[in-house]
Amino acid sequence: MLIVATAVLVAATVIDRREGLFLFLFLILLFTGSAVYVRTHRPRLMATRTFSPASVSVGEPALVRTIVETRDDDISAIASWRDDVPPVFARVPRGELPRKLPGSVRGYRALLEYELRSAHRGRFLIGPLRVTHGDPFGLVTTERRIAGPQPLTVTPRVTVLADAGLRSSSGDGAQHDLNMLTTQRADELIAREYRAGDPLRRVHWRQTARRGELMVRQEEQEGDPEAALLLDTSFAVKNQAVGATSPAHFERMVELAASLGIHLLDAGYAVSLIESATDAAPSADGTVPYRISRIASSDPGGLLDILAQTERFSVPDLYDVSAGLHPVIRRTGSVMPVFAILGRLSPLGARGLVATKVNADPAVVFLTRTGGSTARPNFDEVRTLADAGWRTALTDEQTSVESAWTRVAFRKSAAVGKPESHVRS
Repeated sequence: MLIVATAVLVAATVIDRREGLFLFLFLILLFTGSAVYVRTHRPRLMATRTFSPASVSVGEPALVRTIVETRDDDISAIASWRDDVPPVFARVPRGELPRKLPGSVRGYRALLEYELRSAHRGRFLIGPLRVTHGDPFGLVTTERRIAGPQPLTVTPRVTVLADAGLRSSSGDGAQHDLNMLTTQRADELIAREYRAGDPLRRVHWRQTARRGELMVRQEEQEGDPEAALLLDTSFAVKNQAVGATSPAHFERMVELAASLGIHLLDAGYAVSLIESATDAAPSADGTVPYRISRIASSDPGGLLDILAQTERFSVPDLYDVSAGLHPVIRRTGSVMPVFAILGRLSPLGARGLVATKVNADPAVVFLTRTGGSTARPNFDEVRTLADAGWRTALTDEQTSVESAWTRVAFRKSAAVGKPESHVRS
């Protein structure tokens, strides 16, 4: 319209016709009025967005439902809607708002639905929701947001692991049946000194005779047993060809951690998830900061939410990948199942894992295989772990979670090396 108005003005000037000037002014005023109308008449729309389910795993669809409503009757100026989504979802949801039916009740309400599916885990912002509206003549349109962004969590895939009984390699005959890991909460009876008001029926006569003072029974509930899950989140700055993991293999490591964690939580364990490296500055002695998250057996979603946002961080070549494992073992002060999923292993890290074996039962480590089909990561360190009683399995980005679990749970030899053969039976 502006181009036509300019052409009319030029033609009217050339042929000296006043009518052309009037037409030019009419077109300019019409355009200006449309722009002012769009500027001042904002759509009074409200939108509420929900996800079903609230979080999804990689590759699974999430249904997004958005209710758009307003008290106004006239929505004819609203042309379309668009929801902003990150590129990982491959497509931008967009469409036309449903028209209001004649004779319907006052106000407007519409339901917008679409599916999102991501091949990458993470926490992504969905939105804002935008609508395009314009003037009645269709001369000016603009886009306005009517709903802010909301987070959608895409968690790693979880593979259901087969039930397996892993026998301790320490020789004491203790057995840990991972399909029966649930330890029923029990009321453990302990004795304490008598206090005024304690009923006499709770007197612990045996302890009273032994201690020479009045003792009473106190019921104390035993908590969940605990397991440790160590995930190597390091990325070597130098010598990345040795024990380095590709992005695809790191994603497989996260999937393995998620599957093991859910398996333990379902069995009744509280899981201490240890991320071996973070973005925090190293300590004064050069120790790489780690992160420990304790997840109760009743909160599997908490574990998946943490793993959905797990990243890798640069570390020195020689660092102790097991540093975060030691405070967990010291805190519990007892023998506990330990699963380590490692991308690289330095001699220092191997010695740290060997030192924890006395408190780890079963002790299982998954190591990255790199290079050719016969390559082995730090074979001396692998042999050291195996000799100390750790069950080892080599994995790469082609190794499925189920296959990796089978190698350590059912003692099946791996096609990518033979460190497993050194494990003591």
